[in-house]
Amino acid sequence: MIKKPLLCALLSATLISCDHNDESDISDSRTIQAKYTLPAVVHVIHDGEPIGEGFNLSKERIASQIVSLNHDFRRVAGTLGDNDHPDGANALIEFELARIGPDGKPTDGINRIDHNDVDIISDTDDTPFDWLPQYSYWDPDNYINIWLLPGAQDLLLGSAQLPHTDLPGLEKELKTAGDGIFINTLHFGESDLDSRSNRGRTLTHEMGHFLGLLHLWGETEGGDDCTEHDDYCDDTPPMTKRTGKCVQGTMMACNGQHALTQNYMDYIPDVCMNMFTNDQVSRMHYVLENAERRRSLTTSTVIDR
Repeated sequence: MIKKPLLCALLSATLISCDHNDESDISDSRTIQAKYTLPAVVHVIHDGEPIGEGFNLSKERIASQIVSLNHDFRRVAGTLGDNDHPDGANALIEFELARIGPDGKPTDGINRIDHNDVDIISDTDDTPFDWLPQYSYWDPDNYINIWLLPGAQDLLLGSAQLPHTDLPGLEKELKTAGDGIFINTLHFGESDLDSRSNRGRTLTHEMGHFLGLLHLWGETEGGDDCTEHDDYCDDTPPMTKRTGKCVQGTMMACNGQHALTQNYMDYIPDVCMNMFTNDQVSRMHYVLENAERRRSLTTSTVIDR
């Protein structure tokens, strides 16, 4: 067994897939009631700084990240999550910070942990989701666990656990000790960081994975054989690799269509991301209705409904 220092924590991790649902085509307006509202807890792992300094992010920045996450999933007009693409969809999914903690007492949904107070024990072949729960872990049937980990800028922005269902690409059962999402603290929420990833879209991307979406190129990237790459969504043109740039209308997908360079499940600068497709939304809805540890989130009583 070894102790794993916090600032060396951001090691390699898996970043990780569509029935059409007419409800995805509903108007963009957030006055339309969300079909699903999901509770989250943000575990802020810091280096002993006062709240609002360094890695101990302020409550305002955390709350602002949740607002922008909702803008993205709800395709809210006038925000970064707005788009006019014919396949763009309002996901009808919203997120709230938990109001009731595991002890039954009120909470603001933010759990702060000084890493100096915790000794992390891990086998050398463990993934982050095997040892992250040692910092803190709230019941995954009732909360989306989001861990903020200090890390280097633009190095391993985040990772998420895929759900387990009978959908293609999601057949593997959860094998790790923990289930949730981790985000490099520097890339959580909007900031003045000189980076392509400074508008909080890392969480949008990873939440897509958490709800069952794969990258546009499927489970593996690279090569020239398009038949080996599939995200199992018919309205996302097949790709073999990331687009990487904010170039809309010029990059072509495998089938001769224009690549969806603004899709949240690509690797592109935050300012360019602004869409989930109808099939991606239908896939997330299927997961929320059928996947263990996702279905229970829709009825969790730790938020007001």
